[in-house]
Amino acid sequence: MPSVNVRFPDDLHAAAAAEAEAGHMSLNSAVCEAVRSWVTARAAERREDAILDRIMAEQADVLAMIRDYE
Repeated sequence: MPSVNVRFPDDLHAAAAAEAEAGHMSLNSAVCEAVRSWVTARAAERREDAILDRIMAEQADVLAMIRDYE
C-alpha cells in the first residue's frame, strides 16, 4: 500500500484526531474514509455534469426556443 505524507494545519489535525478517536478509529482510517468520500462525490459530480452536457446538446433547439421566447 502506498504511503502519503500530508501536512494539516494544527487545528484541522486536532479536530480530525478527536473525531477519529470519538469514532473509535485511527486517524489514518478517518483520513482514508474522508478521501474515499471526496473521490466518490467528485466522480458523481463528473457523471452528473456529463449527463447535463449531453442533455444540453440534445436539446439545444429547445433551449434556443426558450431563449428566443424570453
